[in-house]
Amino acid sequence: MKNIIITAIIATVIATYFWSCEKDDICAEDTPTTPNMIVTFYNADNQEVRKSGRILQFMEGDSIEGRDAVAVDSLVVPLGADAESVRWGFTLVTNAPGGGLNYNTDYIEFKYTHNEVYISRACGFKSLFYLKENTNEEPNPVLTDTIPADNLWIQEIQVIESNIENENTEHIKIFY
Repeated sequence: MKNIIITAIIATVIATYFWSCEKDDICAEDTPTTPNMIVTFYNADNQEVRKSGRILQFMEGDSIEGRDAVAVDSLVVPLGADAESVRWGFTLVTNAPGGGLNYNTDYIEFKYTHNEVYISRACGFKSLFYLKENTNEEPNPVLTDTIPADNLWIQEIQVIESNIENENTEHIKIFY
């Protein structure tokens, strides 16, 4: 009888141990998380043709010093879940006559709202962003030049998709 009680206690302890184990909660790499805004560049003279250029992007207050400009026709631009607007600098780098480089910076402010969406216990939440409507009273996005002005290189901005819910599509077209 004593052996049966000891065996039952040991079996209960072992069963409790195995039932209390949980699967590891690891967020899979292919799980979609907070999306970035996709900005693509197009030729202003032929608006159907994508255009590559040496373009640097930086958040206002950051520096481009020491960064190499690589030819791109699109950029990934993060938006912040802790704000309702962000101002990004886009610098077009061109060859200067007689050698050297010219840097022409334009700023674009994007105004948006965001919504937190629960993914899973392992992955937590992600933010989805929604660009605010462009109106005469409150334009969005807002294009500005540097001070002192160095002439705007960006000629036009088009919002293609105002709901930034994934990175599979372009959201903004910039023509230059």
